Amino acid sequence: MISKDQGFDSQEDLRQAGVRLRIIYYVALVVFFVLAGRLWYLQVMNSESYLERAEQNRTRIIAIPARRGTIFDRKGRILVTSQPSYNIVVNRKDVRDFDEVAGLLADNLGIDSQWLARRFESAKFEPKYESIVIKELATPADVAWVEAHQYEFPMIRSEEAPRRSYPHGLMAAHALGYVGEVSRAELDDPKSPFSRDKGFKLGDIVGKAGIERTYNDALTGEDGERTVVVDSRGRIQREISVTPPVAGRDFYTTIDLDIQRLAEEQTDTMPSGRGVIVVSNPRNGEILALVSHPAFDPNLFSMRAKTEQGREEIRDLTEDPDKPLYNRVIQGSYPPGSTWKLLTSVAALNEGVITPENSRVQDGGIQLGNYFMNSLSNLGMPDVVTAIARSADGYYYRLGIKMGAERFEKWVKIFRFGERTGVDLPREVSGLMPIPAVKENITRNIMKRKKTDQGEEWTEKDEEAVRRAAKWTEYDMAASSFGQGTNASTPIQLLRYVGGLAVGGSNYTPHLLLRISSGLNRFGQFEPEIHYTDNNRFTVPMSPEIVQIVRKGMWEAVNGGGTANAAAVVGFDVCGKTGTAQVASNDKAGRKTQDHAWFMSFAPRDNPELAMVILTENAGFGGKQSAPRAQPIYEDYYRRTRNLPMPVVADANGTTASPGSPVRQ
Repeated sequence: MISKDQGFDSQEDLRQAGVRLRIIYYVALVVFFVLAGRLWYLQVMNSESYLERAEQNRTRIIAIPARRGTIFDRKGRILVTSQPSYNIVVNRKDVRDFDEVAGLLADNLGIDSQWLARRFESAKFEPKYESIVIKELATPADVAWVEAHQYEFPMIRSEEAPRRSYPHGLMAAHALGYVGEVSRAELDDPKSPFSRDKGFKLGDIVGKAGIERTYNDALTGEDGERTVVVDSRGRIQREISVTPPVAGRDFYTTIDLDIQRLAEEQTDTMPSGRGVIVVSNPRNGEILALVSHPAFDPNLFSMRAKTEQGREEIRDLTEDPDKPLYNRVIQGSYPPGSTWKLLTSVAALNEGVITPENSRVQDGGIQLGNYFMNSLSNLGMPDVVTAIARSADGYYYRLGIKMGAERFEKWVKIFRFGERTGVDLPREVSGLMPIPAVKENITRNIMKRKKTDQGEEWTEKDEEAVRRAAKWTEYDMAASSFGQGTNASTPIQLLRYVGGLAVGGSNYTPHLLLRISSGLNRFGQFEPEIHYTDNNRFTVPMSPEIVQIVRKGMWEAVNGGGTANAAAVVGFDVCGKTGTAQVASNDKAGRKTQDHAWFMSFAPRDNPELAMVILTENAGFGGKQSAPRAQPIYEDYYRRTRNLPMPVVADANGTTASPGSPVRQ
């Protein structure tokens, strides 16, 4: 017999069982809808993505690298080209064991295992479909081994890849620049011209310096691609389609290879082994030759950078105290010395401190406070033409003091010193202006650094000390008027400056672009032919009388017994100005602190065709060390453009040479 309590329990159990069944029902219903929704998402909403993935499992897209554009001189002679070569690459999607593949490559292709490990580690952050370049400039033996083992190791293959070639070696290296693989830092930096946001990826070859960097987008072509069918192990079965690559656009520079070659020869003879020769057309700013010495071979970076020997050579370049990778033309800041006397002359004439009719100022040494400023000249009361021709130091001490800091600063800024010229090369520096504000900033930086080293805080009292220490004196004014003091100019600034003086005040931007051929850019878009447009041209006020004074003074410096007679060329009317810039006080001067020797010039006098700046570092007098190096360049240009034979003379040993050529030291 069942009790009443037992009956109640049975009913409660049945009720609870019903609740559980309903819960299971609803859970099952939810699971059903989730699965149905997921299936609908996969089959309908995201079908294209999965179809693409499935397609990728049986197809591969293999990049065909585009050839970079050829670089020519102004007459169409090749300066930089690309040669066919082969890379060994690994398709990372088909690699299951990177350590195994690394060992295989190290054993059979002579690739450094540690370098491979770093390479594979970097590639982990790249898309899986990207190939990894693990050996450039593969030898025929390397390619043969890869082809022979293609069935065994389908993830390893050889690819044709154009390699940058610089047939003239060191010549014009700092103008042309070099290429290299884009770095991880460049890819990750959104401000970099080679970031991922701009379409670059690991393994891309980009310009690292010079024209190669500035005009990388124009020189870079559009890669092509092969679409192939592969089996489950990644072995190519057949080709579906081919899109051929589009080569980069050809680049015509303003460089004249004949002038460049002769300028290179002249820098080779510099006694310190360091210096600059840069030549332009003063009527438009086109750079005809650019030499920074010592130089480097750009082929090292494109042909040998991945070899052990190449890495050692690059390390030697970066550690060389003479800095061969450093472009002295645009990055070297030097006191310009007496080359600045022309700026002081133009400023004083414009401001009425002197006039064309009354320009006599006392020459010779001068006592300024506790300091006596010596003068190498003592010409009495010369006029401005004689002061330019004979480089009268004392004349300009007094002229600068008469003009004063305010008017002098005005003209420094009119000539745009202390600013980049805008030359189309990377990493140009702006130099320093010899003005009170710059002296104060330099003084402040020195004093702050000293207090920081001592662990002390900077206070308003220190600012007062800066103002006292940096007070602009007559000594500062005298020193600045002839290119010393806080003055630091680059050779490219002086080239623009002398070019402007040559043509009556029109200052054109120095540049290397002549034209870029029409064609497709790296995004596959058509671009018309490009010619250089000068957006930075400016004019320095120079009346016809001032122009004639400058030209006459510079002409007499070369042809009238002045400081630059070694640059004279019969029939070509070379005009020039020497400069001897002090680097250290005389009692502290050593081999690398001797005076810099400057010579800036143009020719011919009344219709200038060439402007030139020569700097011989730590060599002494400009008239002795730099002016003679200009003579053979002007002589060759003059006779070549007039179809005149080069004069030949014989020395006591019977050796023939052009007159005025510096003796090779």
